[in-house]
Amino acid sequence: MKNYKILSLFLILITILGCNTKPKGPSHLSVGKSKLIKSGLALESINHLKEAEKIEEDRSEARALLVIAYSHGLATEAAKSFKREAEFIEERKNRIAAMDDTEINKLIEIISKQSQVQKSGLNALAEKGTEAAVQIVDHIVKKSYPDAQQILLSLLIQIGPDAVNPILDRINDAQINSSEKIKLISVIGDIGDKTALEKLQSIDTETMNSALRMEILTTLYRLGDEKHKSEITKGLTSDNVGVRRASAKAMRDITNVNENILISSLKDTDTLVVSNIAKALSVHKTKNAVKPLADILKSQHGKSTKQAVINTLTDYTKVKSDLSRGLAKHLAEMLINQEVSNAEDRVRVVQLLKNDSLVKQLKALRLVDDIDSRLYDYSQKYEDSSFVKTELNNLFEQIRK
Repeated sequence: MKNYKILSLFLILITILGCNTKPKGPSHLSVGKSKLIKSGLALESINHLKEAEKIEEDRSEARALLVIAYSHGLATEAAKSFKREAEFIEERKNRIAAMDDTEINKLIEIISKQSQVQKSGLNALAEKGTEAAVQIVDHIVKKSYPDAQQILLSLLIQIGPDAVNPILDRINDAQINSSEKIKLISVIGDIGDKTALEKLQSIDTETMNSALRMEILTTLYRLGDEKHKSEITKGLTSDNVGVRRASAKAMRDITNVNENILISSLKDTDTLVVSNIAKALSVHKTKNAVKPLADILKSQHGKSTKQAVINTLTDYTKVKSDLSRGLAKHLAEMLINQEVSNAEDRVRVVQLLKNDSLVKQLKALRLVDDIDSRLYDYSQKYEDSSFVKTELNNLFEQIRK
């Protein structure tokens, strides 16, 4: 009996020791994922991810990561450097083709977070085409990844015509919010696939949300159906901000727009409307828009709107005409008269003035208006931002060359 007890204890001890000899530490999946996502080491991650693919109960994450790894290895030319390019091309092609919905969704989850391999994942999803588009649309309407909505919408545009039907299939779904439908309809216009015309024309827009209706009309116009041009233009004066936004976004594509309508819309209180009108005025250039555009730089509108204005005004300075005549003086006097209260906006104004074309205008003004001396006095007496002063000093150097 005593020997039996000793034997039992010995067996228990062997079992415990045996358990303690099992390998410990991070899994192949976690190591491979870390090397790929955190460090961008595609080649180093692949062996770990292949092992994970063999042993993990749920293999979808390992397989999604392998698609990214082979894509990133090609994108960075690491595969080429190690003479494995043909292998990577074949593996990537086969794995993208074999992806099922679970793996597609896992890949969407991974690329929804910013990383150095995000673009490689996006490109792989784009190549998957319709199957990926179906899942992407589903995530957009469900707002699964709110911080990645714009990335997913851009991905649909990258997929192109293969994304059109998955979008159209959801437009009549009463469970989907109108704001999400508006974003998706806009994607169809950005893709520019005219095969969508017939299906869009068949949608009953009379009883739907007015902003969504306008988005459909503007998309129809962008695809070649111009019969709603008048209604789209009238949308700029609508009481509904969603209608004005859709109409303003279409103005770049509308032909023969009355410039006064566009200039008037620069006074809109909605920053998205103003931003899109500024972009439209880059297409429909008119010297009468120069000062109203410049005045937005001293307004309460956001950074993206002011950048759109700067881009448009910069385009005006590149045109060999008198489009930007008077712009330099107007911008300089905005500073001199202390009309631009925000230092960040003043930096924008000075940086715009440093444009070669506007520097030439300022040099000419020295002879008749002493503009550089007035700007210098402003800088010394009133400017309290060191950043603005630095930009002004650089501008003075350019003027006096």
